[in-house]
Amino acid sequence: MSIQLSIENFEEIYNNTYNRTLMYIVCKCLNIDDVNDLLQETYIELYKILKRKEYIVLENYQNYIIGIAKKKIQRYYGLLYKQKNYSIDDEKYELEIPSDLNTEMDVVTKLNAQEVWKYIKQKNITVIKIFYLYYYSELKISQIAEQLYMSESNVKNVLYRTIKNIKKDVKLEGDIEDV
Repeated sequence: MSIQLSIENFEEIYNNTYNRTLMYIVCKCLNIDDVNDLLQETYIELYKILKRKEYIVLENYQNYIIGIAKKKIQRYYGLLYKQKNYSIDDEKYELEIPSDLNTEMDVVTKLNAQEVWKYIKQKNITVIKIFYLYYYSELKISQIAEQLYMSESNVKNVLYRTIKNIKKDVKLEGDIEDV
């Protein structure tokens, strides 16, 4: 059954395809910081196509959007994408604490999350993808394994070993000091 896509139903298309497109980009992305940019560029490209053509008739619009995302990823990384020889930059990340926070617990929670994320970003891209998909996208371990072409036990191993290392290596606010 063919479906007609147009600017009028863009929001519906976006809502129906967002999660799968996000999952695809996370799995194919070489740097987790690029995910939001690539996702945004994918939907901007779809919007431009719909605006230019007024409507498109497709059998499977999800695959069409994944195709746009694939092209965006390839262009974004250029030769690096083809060579898969890309490493994560060890940039310093500034803390962005909103001025309207009133409770110390909110500040501590955010600082702890940032410390954990900074630690995770030092790991290899597979660890980063697993954590992003598990905690941000809230995918099940079986879904992550399928998307990353890994066994479930391997995904669990990476996830739980990294959690153990976080508990050991990352100093969190509120932790009891060893005296």
